[in-house]
Amino acid sequence: MIPIKLHWERRVDGFEKDPDRPDELRARSERTDPMIREITDLEDPLVLRLMNCRTDGDFIKFVNRFGSPLRFDDTVLSLSLIRGMADGLRTQALATIGKHLSPHERAHFINEAISNVSLRPAYVYSEETGRGRLILEADTLHTFMMMEHLAAHEAGAVATSCEHCDKLFLTGPLTGRRSHAKFCSDRCRVAAMRARNAAKEADHVSA
Repeated sequence: MIPIKLHWERRVDGFEKDPDRPDELRARSERTDPMIREITDLEDPLVLRLMNCRTDGDFIKFVNRFGSPLRFDDTVLSLSLIRGMADGLRTQALATIGKHLSPHERAHFINEAISNVSLRPAYVYSEETGRGRLILEADTLHTFMMMEHLAAHEAGAVATSCEHCDKLFLTGPLTGRRSHAKFCSDRCRVAAMRARNAAKEADHVSA
């Protein structure tokens, strides 16, 4: 796969809710910090971080860390728009990298999903390697996340829910997890084991 890169910015001082308009987030300052991202593996894709946001606090943490999904110079963000974006990506992921569609249905669905994605080809020379390479540059963070979603589909990764916290995560190629993994992290695996042991202990005591 041709490397996908994103040159982006985030607000250094983050966003906060507008006290007069609770559905809007306003940047605390004009200060920005440049960010460069590249899809190298699927161990911790940003698209899953957004899809796993549930509360307004989760969404605020996401944009504070990774920037606005659509324009890096946005000073006002709509929470409802970001929620809708997360819901749409979640639906696409479960349909296209889940286990419910045939390969042809999945291909059709994903082509529909990325029909408006905009990528710019660029040839980049590296002084370190002394070689050039072709890359595709995403125009927005949302586009970059859509390409992470496509990379997961191409690699044959599968989206599943953690048996402990219910968050979505990927298993299979490029994810660092086995295809039969049941937990999104070691923390959840250990927490689930402790919960099972506590339940067994309670049953033993009550018996």
